[in-house]
Amino acid sequence: MLDTVIGPVTGIVDSSTFEMNVTHIGKHNKFQYTNYEKILVAENNTKQGLHQLNGRKVRCLVKYRDEYNRLYADVELG
Repeated sequence: MLDTVIGPVTGIVDSSTFEMNVTHIGKHNKFQYTNYEKILVAENNTKQGLHQLNGRKVRCLVKYRDEYNRLYADVELG
C-alpha cells in the first residue's frame, strides 16, 4: 500500500514538478511528511496540463522520495 498525502497545489515548478501544501496524511503512512512538499509526477494524465492543477486539491500516492527530496507520486484530482 502506498503512502498518501492530500492538499492544494501551491505552485508549478516545471512540466513534471509542483509544490503542495499537505493538509492530510494517510492514516497508514509508513514515512514522515512535512506541511510543504515538492511532488515529481509519475505516469498519469496530469503531466500534460500540470499548470491546470494550480490551486486545486490533489491526492498523491507516494512511491518514493528522490535524491532532490521530491516525492515521486501518482497524482489524482482530490
